[in-house]
Amino acid sequence: MRDAYVPWPRFDRRTLLLLLDDQQRLLLCGSCCRGWTVPEIRLGSNTDFLGEANRFLTERFGLPRPPLSGLYGLHQTGHQESWQYDRTTASRAYIAWVSDTQSATWQEAGPSHTRWGPQELKRRRREISPEGVVLLATGYIEGWLPDGPLGLS
Repeated sequence: MRDAYVPWPRFDRRTLLLLLDDQQRLLLCGSCCRGWTVPEIRLGSNTDFLGEANRFLTERFGLPRPPLSGLYGLHQTGHQESWQYDRTTASRAYIAWVSDTQSATWQEAGPSHTRWGPQELKRRRREISPEGVVLLATGYIEGWLPDGPLGLS
């Protein structure tokens, strides 16, 4: 799938990683501003979404090229929504399964790392960014979000 054309300079590219362990818990890290977030990779203009996701997963978890389900989309922020005034973000969210041992390693990395199951995610969804991550993760766990690429744009 080719990325949609977004004119420079208001172009941002990101990969979000929704990592689920054997107990269906989503791995989260403490955000620098507030709340919790999923691992996020900012990409340069000539980098590959999937390649960077695989590089991160290999370096952080020792997972060489795990099966990933990808969601693709563009998001336009407006002045009233965010500090990212008038910025178009091309993003891909990849969902991957990791073992409980690998997720424990994640949580042991420090107090700013945690794992929450579907009920905790739903209850605390307003604490998690970016908005919509909880819906994607719980939809995937509950089976109503299909396994495979979906176009969000």
